[in-house]
Amino acid sequence: MARQISEEDAPRGEEERIPELPEDLVKYVEKPYGGLFGDSSQVKIVEEIVADPYTKYRPKDIEELVGASAPTVRRVLNTLTSLGLLLKDKIDPQHPVYCANLQSKKLLALTFLAYAMADDIDGSECLNDAIRDYYHRVLKPEIYSEIIDFHYSHLSSYSNWQPSEELLENNL
Repeated sequence: MARQISEEDAPRGEEERIPELPEDLVKYVEKPYGGLFGDSSQVKIVEEIVADPYTKYRPKDIEELVGASAPTVRRVLNTLTSLGLLLKDKIDPQHPVYCANLQSKKLLALTFLAYAMADDIDGSECLNDAIRDYYHRVLKPEIYSEIIDFHYSHLSSYSNWQPSEELLENNL
């Protein structure tokens, strides 16, 4: 079934139709990552963490979020910590707190994958927006720095040489 916006939200009284999801994909919408990795407790926990990477999680919170048993949640949290996706606060060993490792490239890749899944379902551009943001925040400054270093190291014979704005713009 297609979702529709209300007439008052539609431009000039026209009704805008959001593309329908093909029947063969409907069954995957409610599964973590659209069913791509199955429906295990570990996948559900990863999906919850990727969906809200700034939250601090206690095992009990995870049990309630994904409907898994305490031993399963502990096992999965230990696995995800060993893989570097989570960090464990060891201040109180009786009541551990976990948070996403925001420096993990795996977390970044899973976040991009989550955006791609959403884009495929609703035709949005979340993945492109996220990649664009990552480029401007992380990659562009690194590339800019490399360009400057390259030009200074290879053109050191020109003591007064400075890269022009045009040169920098064309190389970024």
